[in-house]
Amino acid sequence: MNKRYRLGVVFAGGGTGGHIQPNLAIAEQLAVLIPESVRGTFVTSERSIDAKVLADEAIEGLGFDQLVSPAKPIAMKPMALARFVLNWGGSVRAGRRAIRELKETCDRVVVVSTGGFVSPGVAMGARAEGVPSVLVNLDAVPGKANRLMQRWATRQLTSAPTSDARLERIAPIVRRRMLDPPSQEEARAHFGFDVSRHTLLVTGGSQGAQSVNDFVVRALKELKGDVDLASWQVIHQCGKDAEESLTERYDALGVPAWVGAYIERMDLAFAASDAAVTRGGAGTIADLWATRTPALVLPYPYHTDEHQKVNAKELAEAGGVSVGSDRIEPGANVRENLEKLRKLLNPDSRREMSVAIKGLGAADGARSVALIVLELAEVSASAR
Repeated sequence: MNKRYRLGVVFAGGGTGGHIQPNLAIAEQLAVLIPESVRGTFVTSERSIDAKVLADEAIEGLGFDQLVSPAKPIAMKPMALARFVLNWGGSVRAGRRAIRELKETCDRVVVVSTGGFVSPGVAMGARAEGVPSVLVNLDAVPGKANRLMQRWATRQLTSAPTSDARLERIAPIVRRRMLDPPSQEEARAHFGFDVSRHTLLVTGGSQGAQSVNDFVVRALKELKGDVDLASWQVIHQCGKDAEESLTERYDALGVPAWVGAYIERMDLAFAASDAAVTRGGAGTIADLWATRTPALVLPYPYHTDEHQKVNAKELAEAGGVSVGSDRIEPGANVRENLEKLRKLLNPDSRREMSVAIKGLGAADGARSVALIVLELAEVSASAR
């Protein structure tokens, strides 16, 4: 006889690691609250990054599967809109299939959607199958997918400040290991680093950012006479195709660096670091909040709604991060952001910024979502 579970959860979200990691964080909290009693299915996109993020994941107390949806991004350009519409039926069917499969072995089923173009079809599937759904908005400016799903969601939550009164505010969502990090010494050893050096983390998101890559190396070169670069080392997540050239540039600067296309253990990267240069994606802002890492945030410059800039606003107003501008052109970027990086490398500034982030409270939004899921499923937690 197949094992029966008290709860099955369909986690919808994909296309970038920024949609999948929050779902994994919520799944971890459910596994703590009702261990060995919950089963999950992650409905993701066809993009390879989704499979990569999930490939090596294992959550104690929770088994899960992955189901790939044919969903396409929501866009207003005629051809892109046509692709979204043509694949809409398939994306709804994928959501319904995930729900029905969990119904076979689970007493209750709930859908959790963290946004992105995969989510609306699954949310519509939840409505068709008569199961409750939770919308978790991650960005300060809700995207097209989330605005579409608001008409179907049973509960609407947001981990970022927003003017939409329909969204219940929760704290940022991060993985459990971000809340219980390894020691700085252990983390630095993981990257093969000298445990006594200051460490700068550079990340342009799960797929890297060429303009951020170039800015950091150029800016460090400019600061070489004013800042003791001999006391620094760098963890640099650069995206594909940039590793070799960046490694050579750090070697020329005399700065030890770990350079990689993708960082699988961001908890170790943040634990190792004294400061960071990042984009302003919701997941990155949540990680900065959870780890109290001072940062220079360079929001993605091509979003018309500037939601990454708005994502960072709460941390910036508290004094925990500086928000710069990515001007794309290398020289302009250095002129625009050099002094902000200089300040970030100052120990007194970093200390003040870290204290400011601490004052914002814990990043425990994943547990809040997990408790709401149990409430909707009418399942009581067996652990507190």
